Amino acid sequence: MFDKDDYFYTIGKHSTIDKLEAIILSNQDNQQIVFHIPNYIKDFPIHIEPEESLETLCVQRAKYLREKYDYIRLWFSGGCDSTYVLKTFVDNNIHIDEIMSMKSGFVECDWEIDTIAVPYLKSIKHKIPNTKITVKTPTIGDYKDWYKNEYWFEGYKKLGRASKQFSGLRLNEMLESINLYDTKKLTLNLLGLDKPFIMFINNNWYAYFLDVNVDIQEQTSDNKFCGFYSDDPIIYAKQCHMLKKAIVKTLPVSEYNKVCFWEKKYQPLWNNSIGRIKNNETFIVTSMENDQGLDAMNAKEAMAQKITMKEFPEIYKMYEKGIQNLNAIGDAKWFNKQNAKNGSVGIFADFKCLDKNSSKTVDELFPDGFKV
Repeated sequence: MFDKDDYFYTIGKHSTIDKLEAIILSNQDNQQIVFHIPNYIKDFPIHIEPEESLETLCVQRAKYLREKYDYIRLWFSGGCDSTYVLKTFVDNNIHIDEIMSMKSGFVECDWEIDTIAVPYLKSIKHKIPNTKITVKTPTIGDYKDWYKNEYWFEGYKKLGRASKQFSGLRLNEMLESINLYDTKKLTLNLLGLDKPFIMFINNNWYAYFLDVNVDIQEQTSDNKFCGFYSDDPIIYAKQCHMLKKAIVKTLPVSEYNKVCFWEKKYQPLWNNSIGRIKNNETFIVTSMENDQGLDAMNAKEAMAQKITMKEFPEIYKMYEKGIQNLNAIGDAKWFNKQNAKNGSVGIFADFKCLDKNSSKTVDELFPDGFKV
């Protein structure tokens, strides 16, 4: 179940949190897909910067979540977003019951977990002696079971995993379904989501919401899913203004809108401005580049495809059949470069202005079509 305090889609009279279902309904009914943000962000005056520091707001949020939930499970990748969350809890003696790290089963793609996340957790183990640490890796048997038929992508919806990457090959997305794991009374599944995304349009700053930048899962009354930063409107607003000020101070106007589109050059500014890293501190650079000569949504997916083609051709054959079935939906118009391997086309919700209390649709801001 979901309500207007969730991210969701409407397609005519239909509503869903599942991207694939939205695509299918749009194709069947010839209706536009509309993406909606939760009411607690939609109705919040994010044009007003909170007075408190980001650190203060994050500590307050950590304490609030600890008091509200019986069991907190932090999903930890080793990246700067989830590391900041972990440090907020650990440095303030706020207990985390369990830390989960997911691997894909492809050694070449799991280096962040192997060389950063796991060593970091070992280095702070003395600070969190009562925290359970779980690292899960899918086996070749898991891959064979998942890809046993050509409609494997339907498995995500059955798990309640309304994944934005339902067309990827690697199974770490599947393993991150909160419904696969036992609840301990009232359980919170906490993710380090996410950095703010902002743009400068017509001499005003806007926070924008693109569905491929958020994560959605079905919840139950005792098993909740939560983004530490993005699901708190006060923290969200604070980050937007911190980022806005850093961009204006650092960059010429011509580069304002290059920061939030994953270009490597601007990632240090993006992360530093909102406290994820300190000056000259190293972090994992997000790479969207693919040098394997394959259609894939990112470098890791391309590497996984290359390995599977060579070592597990039967699995790859079934993966390909599923991709063909996805591409048959509406002539693949909802997929980047008309191929599901490249991920689904992003859908914008309303843009919220950071300079005044107003919202605009993408069509209002870009009447001639979206462009950076």
